[in-house]
Amino acid sequence: MKPRIGHIIFHPKLVEISAAVSREMAAEIAGIEIAQPDPLDDKDIIRVARELEKKCDVLISRVDTINLLAPILSIPVVERYLTFADIMEALYQASKKGGKAALVVHSAQDCDLEPWPVVFGLEVIKELYHSREEALPAVLRAKEKGVTVIVGGVLTEKHAVSCGLQHQMIEIHKDTVTQCVRKAIDIYRAIQKERDYLTRFQALLDFAHEGVIFLEGDQTVVYVNDRACQLLEVARSDLLKKPLGKSLKDCLLPEGKETLEKILGEKYQHPQAGILVKFKDKSIVANIVPSSLVENMTTTIITFTEASQLQKVEYNVRRQLASKGLVARFNLKDIVGASAGLECAKKEARAFAATDATVLIYGETGTGKELFAQSIHNLSARRKGPFVAINCSALPKELMESELFGYEEGAFTGARKTGKAGLFELAHGGTIFLDEIGTMPLDLQAKILRVIQEREVARLGGDKVIPVNVRIIAATNCNLEEAVRKGEFRQDLYYRLNVLLLRLPPLRERMEDIPLLFKHFVKKFATQLNADLQLPGQEDLEILQRYHWPGNVRELENFAERFVAIATYNRDPAGVLEHLLQEIKPATKQDCPAQVRTGPARTAPLAEALANNEVELIRAVGEEVNWNKKKMAEILGISPTTLWRKLKKAGLNSLKLTPVKE
Repeated sequence: MKPRIGHIIFHPKLVEISAAVSREMAAEIAGIEIAQPDPLDDKDIIRVARELEKKCDVLISRVDTINLLAPILSIPVVERYLTFADIMEALYQASKKGGKAALVVHSAQDCDLEPWPVVFGLEVIKELYHSREEALPAVLRAKEKGVTVIVGGVLTEKHAVSCGLQHQMIEIHKDTVTQCVRKAIDIYRAIQKERDYLTRFQALLDFAHEGVIFLEGDQTVVYVNDRACQLLEVARSDLLKKPLGKSLKDCLLPEGKETLEKILGEKYQHPQAGILVKFKDKSIVANIVPSSLVENMTTTIITFTEASQLQKVEYNVRRQLASKGLVARFNLKDIVGASAGLECAKKEARAFAATDATVLIYGETGTGKELFAQSIHNLSARRKGPFVAINCSALPKELMESELFGYEEGAFTGARKTGKAGLFELAHGGTIFLDEIGTMPLDLQAKILRVIQEREVARLGGDKVIPVNVRIIAATNCNLEEAVRKGEFRQDLYYRLNVLLLRLPPLRERMEDIPLLFKHFVKKFATQLNADLQLPGQEDLEILQRYHWPGNVRELENFAERFVAIATYNRDPAGVLEHLLQEIKPATKQDCPAQVRTGPARTAPLAEALANNEVELIRAVGEEVNWNKKKMAEILGISPTTLWRKLKKAGLNSLKLTPVKE
């Protein structure tokens, strides 16, 4: 947006100058508003300014009106200052009048003339005034000193005339007005930028899961977000611009009041975390960032969360960790597949298990990174030790450090009296598996690096180090080299982890394993459901290889589970397979392994053809491949069983289907 500039002008010549500048700067401003109040009438000046305030974004006025207008207006006021050139031009014109001159200007416009008491042959003195009321006394002082010419503005002109003195107007030039408008534009842009920032900041705070309150001075609330109002069950208007203690006095239990008074009365030098405050029928956990923590900051920040919510978070985290257990359940024999890529990965895993070096496993989501990590552990000399797995992306940053390294008694409010061992300590003598290592915060990466280098950890709140003997296996599905280049992952940690690199092939690179995996998963889920179902034939299973499986083995496993659930009550397994695959796989050219050379209409899978063109499409494909049933099914994207059914329906089953020629 472009600003609209308001000009408060006391000299008629400035009207045309300001209009000319506005025309020249039309690309940068939305327009101008000009008003000419009585220079001696403060009420008239204020009235005019109030009117301009409604229409404009920034005002430009004489320096001696700034103190009058700035405190009462909601928009910025830029001073129209005098330049040295403006003053010297006026003195030159005054020299033509003869006699003795006095430069009578506001103190903010002071021009250092002491080194030159005579300018252009004219004896010059200075008389400064600090407010509009002091302008007349300044003119009178000059008259008493024998001055015959007053050099000043519109305000001093009227006083000079009333005192019987000559007056020389200091005229502001066009360049000066241009500079003032430029300054007004810069101020407007800075204010807009600040407003945009504050709007985003407030939106961020309002959508936060925590309550946030800013306090200033005598603990007066200057900001409160929506979540804080919800937790405290208080309207925003009942909190803003009021002392927090008084606003909440009727909401807190006696012990809660005592805690709050202590919080507000303390002069904390460090952040305080985990302070429990009793509030009505619930407990709130508060954290405080004192104003003394940051230089020149006068605001105390209080954030708080309902204790029950924190307990839920902790419960979910601990449940996820506990579900992993400390035992590795899988071996390489549990990893299904016989492709060259998978066999190569297994071979490398066996070799890595024979060493105690750090392993970095790279693989897309669902490729079996944890299965390989457990297999390496179970093949290693540490197989009798614990296997501790942690997903770095599933753990909140606030809990990650205490979970990894543990804490001592009293490390923070709510800490166990006996302290707690971290996961590195629990993995002592065994292996710790750091899944999704690429999501770990940089500050924790530094601490992981220290563990690798020093083989020791320090609990939170503790003053001693604990030696640990662990093997680290890390895994990621992101490009850590790229993360290092972007500064999102420590280079030194990357090289410490990347000692033995194990790359796992995605499912699209081991297509021959898909039928094996599908049968394996179908058998597993059928056993769980105690279901007796018929598997599709081998030729029907090959249709699974036409889909690229972006979710890899995990997606295929979920697909198999859906198949079992539906095929249990449907006696056409090939039809179920085709139906389910069409739900997840858009029929596109890229999914087809081959194309017919006789036109685009014949390259689409049969499922995409219009019903009334189905027979013609089948006939065209059949003629192209000499009615080879297997090739026809591949090109049309359907199973041989489905093809036979459609041939029969179309009356084409009597045609001779030729065998495949090798």
